[in-house]
Amino acid sequence: MSVWIFAEQKKEQLASISLELSGIGRQLADELEVDLAALLVGSGVEPLARELIFRGADKVYLVEDPALRRYQASTYQKVIEDLIVRYNPEIVLFGATTIGRALAPRLACALDTGLSAHCVDLKVDKSKRQLVQVCPFFDHMVTIVCDSRPQMATIQLGVMPTLPRDDSRKGEIIRVDPEIGPPDVEILSVEPVKQEASGIEEAEVIVAVGRGVKDFPLLQELARLLGAVVGATMPVVDAGILPESYMIGQTGKIVKPKLYIGCGISGAGQHIVGMQNSEVIVAINKDETAPIFEVADYGIVGDLHKIVPALIAALKASQA
Repeated sequence: MSVWIFAEQKKEQLASISLELSGIGRQLADELEVDLAALLVGSGVEPLARELIFRGADKVYLVEDPALRRYQASTYQKVIEDLIVRYNPEIVLFGATTIGRALAPRLACALDTGLSAHCVDLKVDKSKRQLVQVCPFFDHMVTIVCDSRPQMATIQLGVMPTLPRDDSRKGEIIRVDPEIGPPDVEILSVEPVKQEASGIEEAEVIVAVGRGVKDFPLLQELARLLGAVVGATMPVVDAGILPESYMIGQTGKIVKPKLYIGCGISGAGQHIVGMQNSEVIVAINKDETAPIFEVADYGIVGDLHKIVPALIAALKASQA
């Protein structure tokens, strides 16, 4: 009886989602009064096992083999499936990353259990030992429970708090020798894909652009004066105005800036998921019933093409 997290790593460094999973995993394990175990798979990753203990894990199942140096779905699935069957955890959590979204469904099918995707909140019903999973579904939030075991979920990046590093924590590192068969495919070479980096996940100020914006350079000028990064909704990305790396939302980036300014954004559920944890939210929209005003700290009802120039003029005057 335990809570497990899949500790994703790349180039012998823990991914940020692994630290978030450690935080929520620790909370769930404490409520259920069980251990938190991290599953660390790779090659040359043993130093990361101690870091996972410092971040909240009671146990780390360390699976190392040269064949596991690079992620391959069939190989990773078989290794993790065997461990889950052997140790029988109650809950297994993955990040809603490229790897997590590929790996978790394969495991759920192999284990004949359920899987909730892109969760933004997790709780437990202690009396039933049931994981309560909150996920966005179009413009709503839905609550999901699963009667099969293990209970599995993928967690959206950027929505769970991380625990401070505690070098005094003690834990157990359990080395597992896997049985690894031949892979489904042979990797002949790996070439990195060059992508335009938006820097939006680390930005302290974001000016987000919705379909209501007709003068995009106007918003770029506002962002420049604020030292902000420009973000986008799905319709803006679909229209080709900004690349996908700038998209905020359930299927885009999760952001937590100190200041978020949404311009011409109605506030569809999938976008709200991506920015609702911003420290201060300012919304500008001519529709006073727009859903984004429900999460905004400050709302301005009016034509953004008149309001934003006034903001720009005020900023330039203050800087002068």
